[in-house]
Amino acid sequence: MHQSTMIELEKQLNCSQNHNQPIHMVVFDDKLKGQERLLCTICMETFESESKTIGFKKVMQMIEEKQKNKVDNIQSLIQGDLDLVKQFQNKLHQIKQNLIKQLDELISNSKDWIKSLNEIVTNNSKYSFYDELELLINNPIQNTFNQKQIIDLIKVLNNSFCTKINLKLCNLKNLELYSQCEKYLENLNLYHDIKLIDNTIQQTHVCYAISFNSSGSLMISAFNQDIKVWNFVSGRLQEITTLIGHSNGITSLCFSQKCNNFVSASYDNSIKCWKQINEKVWQSSQSYQKHTNCINCLILNQSENLLVSGGRDHSIKIWQIDFIQNELTYLYSLDKHIKSVYSLCFNQSENTLVSCGKDKQIIIWKKDILQKWQFEYVVTQTVQEFGCRLYFINDDQFIWVPGDQVSKDCISIFEFQDGKYQENLMKEVELIKNDKNCDYRLCPIFYNSKNNLMIVKHKNHVYLIKISKEGKLNIIKWIKYESNFIQGALSNDGRYLVTWNKSENKYDTYEILIN
Repeated sequence: MHQSTMIELEKQLNCSQNHNQPIHMVVFDDKLKGQERLLCTICMETFESESKTIGFKKVMQMIEEKQKNKVDNIQSLIQGDLDLVKQFQNKLHQIKQNLIKQLDELISNSKDWIKSLNEIVTNNSKYSFYDELELLINNPIQNTFNQKQIIDLIKVLNNSFCTKINLKLCNLKNLELYSQCEKYLENLNLYHDIKLIDNTIQQTHVCYAISFNSSGSLMISAFNQDIKVWNFVSGRLQEITTLIGHSNGITSLCFSQKCNNFVSASYDNSIKCWKQINEKVWQSSQSYQKHTNCINCLILNQSENLLVSGGRDHSIKIWQIDFIQNELTYLYSLDKHIKSVYSLCFNQSENTLVSCGKDKQIIIWKKDILQKWQFEYVVTQTVQEFGCRLYFINDDQFIWVPGDQVSKDCISIFEFQDGKYQENLMKEVELIKNDKNCDYRLCPIFYNSKNNLMIVKHKNHVYLIKISKEGKLNIIKWIKYESNFIQGALSNDGRYLVTWNKSENKYDTYEILIN
């Protein structure tokens, strides 16, 4: 630990009269400067002032305590950085050891290669006098050796060693430790803007959904086919209970923003409402099953009397919801998609609904005079890929994220012009290129209008985005994961981001310090 050190030596401190005597008192007068405030025993005999005086040792003690607190606070502030740099340094040592080992193997292979080539010469440098004499007498014009045979032998040998060495070079290139080091550097760069405050909670059961209540004091998350309910205090998760009701994996969770009730959807093709009875008990409704396959997404309108669900059965179902009675009433179905529906969103005025899915379509739905949702049109798009998620930024602008493995890897912007939503290629946002993975429908887009902060997941990254007054999206930070199987949620105040990823099977809680 660091200790504060005074630049001056105590015995070097002298009064303004330069009596060269030990200092005994200090005058607390803001009109005096430096040595003028220091009094030795000789000064004290003639000193007169109404200003407060304090013993020198007491002043030294006060200053030392203040400095100690300052150093402790600074140490605490940089401790996270130090830990990350030390972890990074340890990874570098591992890389060094691994590199030395693999390079030694490559050097050994190259030595064997040289030896094998020399053996071709050695094996062909031995001859029989009688055999050579026979050739000289009977075949005087025959070449002394079969050049083609030797070249073929060299080619076979070179090909064998090239294959072996290329394989090791490929392993060297794809060294997993490299990507781990990259992640440490990224996390170090993010440390003071996005602070990882908890990653201690492991969960091996898959988590397809996470949702916060309106105050951010409760979080619910999928625990395979069950639902975990957590207290969420200053970024720390404390388990309250586990709710059992579905017969297959939970795929979507949607908390009411008016009470602590919520809705769940599942691979069992059903939707359930959950009503809070007390701090630890939630009562389940009956199962509502109108989808014929699993349900991928749920959204509520602002009044929380309408629920919309999108499913793998290609349909969008419209429901009336009553959180007080803890029940749903099925209304009707929207059936224009020809594959799974992955994402749904209302615009702010709630007179437009947009949907996307595996069929590479973006569909606009509008209310008719009876306030019933009807198909309006399919949006024209330049990127012909399936879409995992979309979101209305405002009434006239929404974003859409493509998800193919070999993808444009971007965020497309659509704006309302000439009576239709049209793609604005000038505002398209380039994301990190990744042709190794497709995207998963997990982790919807989150937007905190107060902080003007948007969270967008794409493949192996979660992006933090700010939106300019002109409607342009600016990536300010990103978090990289080993897996593209990432679920997450942003608290309503935009202060905390919680993620769960399959590669580590644990929850990460980040405090977002970006203004």
